[in-house]
Amino acid sequence: MNLLCPHAPRSVARSVLRGSLRCSASRIGSSATVSQRPQCVAAQVRSIFFVDGPGRGQLRPRGSHLVLGQVSYGGRRTFFTEKIVRRYEELPRDYRDKSGLPFRGHDLTEAEVEKIFGPDIGASTANHLLRILHGRRVAGTLDDPAFSIHTAQFSGADIENGLAYLRKSVPVDEVVNAGLRAEDELNELALEEEQKEKKEKKKAGKAAETTDEGKTEEEEAVYKPDPLYGRSVLEEIRARNIAKEKARQKALEEEQRQKELAGEIPGEEPQQRSLVEVAEGERPITNPGIAEYYKNAQSEMKEPPKMSLWERVAPSLVTVTLVVGFCASLCMVYEEPEDRYRLIREIPIASATLGTMVGLNLLVYLAWRVPPAWKFLNKYMVLVIGLPKPITLFTASYSHQRISHLLMNIVPLWLVGTYMHEELGRATFLTLYLACGSFGFLGSLIAYGARGMLGTTTLGASGATFGLIVAWFWEHRMERFKILGMPESGVHGIVYWALIVALHLTRPSRIFSGRDGIDLVSHLVGMAVGMIGIELINRAGMGRDNAVSGGQEEEQAKDGESRDLVKDIVPVGTA
Repeated sequence: MNLLCPHAPRSVARSVLRGSLRCSASRIGSSATVSQRPQCVAAQVRSIFFVDGPGRGQLRPRGSHLVLGQVSYGGRRTFFTEKIVRRYEELPRDYRDKSGLPFRGHDLTEAEVEKIFGPDIGASTANHLLRILHGRRVAGTLDDPAFSIHTAQFSGADIENGLAYLRKSVPVDEVVNAGLRAEDELNELALEEEQKEKKEKKKAGKAAETTDEGKTEEEEAVYKPDPLYGRSVLEEIRARNIAKEKARQKALEEEQRQKELAGEIPGEEPQQRSLVEVAEGERPITNPGIAEYYKNAQSEMKEPPKMSLWERVAPSLVTVTLVVGFCASLCMVYEEPEDRYRLIREIPIASATLGTMVGLNLLVYLAWRVPPAWKFLNKYMVLVIGLPKPITLFTASYSHQRISHLLMNIVPLWLVGTYMHEELGRATFLTLYLACGSFGFLGSLIAYGARGMLGTTTLGASGATFGLIVAWFWEHRMERFKILGMPESGVHGIVYWALIVALHLTRPSRIFSGRDGIDLVSHLVGMAVGMIGIELINRAGMGRDNAVSGGQEEEQAKDGESRDLVKDIVPVGTA
C-alpha cells in the first residue's frame, strides 16, 4: 500500500513538486552555487525541507492509502481521540479525504460559523467542510482534482473562507506537505516502472531458457546407435516420434502464452475494468446489460436536499411512533388463533412466525441478486440519511446484501426469538421486534444527520436482533444458560447481557463514525429499546409472569438447572 491517490495524473504530481521546490528555494540560503551537482528529486526535497529536522523515514505513514467512501469525524478532545495533526509524516493510517481531520478540540458553534461563512451555511456542514480542508492541507491534496467531488456541494467562496480561517487559526506548512506527497507519488511511479522492467526481463529470461531447453531436448531426441548391438530401426522411429511430440507440446505452450499476453484468454493480465464506478473492494461490472441496470438504480440527485435536522427527521419520527403505538395497542386485544383456524397445524406457532420472518429476509437477499430489482430495492429497502423515507425504517430490517450479514442476524434471531415468542406470544413478540428495528434506524438517522453524514446508508436486522437478545438476557438475568453444553454449570444471563453491551462500547470513538462499515448506533438504540420494551411489557401484564410456562421457568431457576440455548430450542405451540 502507498500514500498516493491512484487517480492523480503524473503531471499533477510533477507540477506540485516543482511548485514546492520554487516556493522553498529561499530556505536554502545564498551558500548554494551553480556549480553543485544536481541531486535526485528525493534528495532535493529532503535537503530543502529537513536540513535541521529529523529524518522522516521513521515517521512516514508508508502503510497508509487515501481511500474514498468511508466516513470518520473528529470531535471534542477526549482520552479516545487523537491530537490535531499538522504534519504530513503524522497523517493517520485511517485518514480519508471524505471525512478529513479534526482542526480543533471541538466543533465551531453557530455564531462562529456565521462569523466566518455567513448565515447561508449550517454549523454541521461548515465543520464538515473545515475538516476536509484541514485534511487536504496536511495530506498535500489541496490542488488535487481527484478529490473535488467531496467539496462539489460547496461554493468557491465558502472554500476560500474556510481556508482563510484555517490558515489563520491552525498553521500548517502546506508547501512542505505537498512536496512530500509529490515525492511519494514520483517514487511510486518509479517503483512501478522498475517492477515492470523486472517483469519483462523475467519473461524474456524464461523464453530464452525455454528455447535452450528445447534445443537440449531435440539433441537428446536424436537417435544414437547402440555401441554394442548396432543400429535399430525401431529405436530410430521411436526417437523421431518423441521429438515430434515434444515439438508439438512446445508449440502449444507458446501459442497459449501469446494468447494470454494479447488478452484473448484469462491470464494474469490485463485486468478487466468495470464499466461503471463501483465501491472499493466490489467485483467490477463488465457486462453491459448489468451496467445499465446499475446506472438506472442510482439516484439522479447530485447532492442531498438542504434542510434542517428536524425537517429531515420529523416525518420518520412521527411515523415510527404512530405505527409502534398502534401495534402496542393491538397487543392488548389480540388472542392466539385456535388450532382449527391455522393453515398448518403440525408446525408450532413460534416456528411458523420465525420461519416467515427468516423467509422474508431470504427473499429480499435473493432479490438483490436480480439486477432489474435493484432500482426498487435501493428506493424502498435501504435507509438513506440524506433523503430518508419513513417506510424504509421498517423495511430495511429485512434487507441484506451479503450472506454473512444475513446469517449473523437470522441465526441468533431463531435461537433467542423462539424462547421469547413462547413467553410473549405472537403479537407482543412482533411488536417488540418492530420497535427495536425501527427505533434503531431512527437513532441512526438522528445521529448521522446531526453530524452531516448525509451520504451514509444503512440496512439489516442487526438492531432488531440485538434488541431481542438483550431484552431476553435482561429478563432472565438471574437464570443460567449454556451454549452447546458449555460451561457445565451454565452462566447467568446478566453475564451474556454485559458481554454484548461491552462489545459495542469498547471503541467509543467509533460509535458515531461508521468507520468500520457497522451501524453501531442502530445496535445500541435497538438494545435500549429492547430493555425498555420488555420492562413495559411486564408492567402491562403481558410478560412471562403471565405466560403458560412461567411457573415452570421459575421452578427451573430455583432448582439451579440451566438451559442450553442451542440444544433445548423446542418451539412451543399446539400441534
